[in-house]
Amino acid sequence: MSLLMRIDEALHRARAELAKVAQRPLLEAEILLAYAIKKSRVYLHAHPEEKIDAKPFFELVKRRLAYEPIEYIIQRVSFYGEEFFIQNGVLIPRPETEILIDEVSKELRGDESLAEIGVGSGVISAILKMKFPSLQITATDISDKAIACARKNFQKFGLDIELVQTDLLDGVEKKIDVIVSNPPYIAKGFELEPNVAKYEPHEALFGGREGDEILKKIIDLFLQSSAKILACEMGFDQKNAIRDYVKSRKDIDVRFFKDLAGLDRGFIIQRRCYVAMD
Repeated sequence: MSLLMRIDEALHRARAELAKVAQRPLLEAEILLAYAIKKSRVYLHAHPEEKIDAKPFFELVKRRLAYEPIEYIIQRVSFYGEEFFIQNGVLIPRPETEILIDEVSKELRGDESLAEIGVGSGVISAILKMKFPSLQITATDISDKAIACARKNFQKFGLDIELVQTDLLDGVEKKIDVIVSNPPYIAKGFELEPNVAKYEPHEALFGGREGDEILKKIIDLFLQSSAKILACEMGFDQKNAIRDYVKSRKDIDVRFFKDLAGLDRGFIIQRRCYVAMD
């Protein structure tokens, strides 16, 4: 049975309901309605009096009220000015990760062999390849869902990026100049928001009892390799632990960077024998 409603009436009702779970309920209502009726948000504003079958729309609203992330519902996520495919079981990219891309970009010549550990949806490798087309990128992930999602995004943008389903860089034999990763770094037991805790993959979120265990594994892997640069995202409270972990090494330089909120968000480790070209 259909549910005929005016567009503005449907949005008004959905906004009231979504206020229980969303910080911007009207925006989310517009996104979900535009997706449901296959129109743009501009169309909604231009045709408020148009009557629609609102039943499919409110089925989407019901999913959002159960804390399902809106990105999973519409299978799209905006990142670095582009729109990527996303699906359940793959970590939703955060805006903070755009800073990781900016920071590692400062260190690149643009023709290196780069490996991304934990490719997820593929957004980091995709944007880096768009910025530096001559990069030779190998991206790994242990999750088959992540590999499939990243492949779909690489195909969408026509990007030549090698995908390997493996743990860290196991089985990757080629010489790597740069390693980039946004690994799991949340401490076990940390209380997450319902939309994250109930839907996003915990293996992509939790990094161990302290949270930095996988980060340290990646640092060890870098130090044992011939790679010149390591760039990682980290938790806001992990700067001291990472700095202490590498302080005995005299052959590297470490710098940390902050996110837009002024919180520590990542680090770049660089071998002192390597200088990026201007």
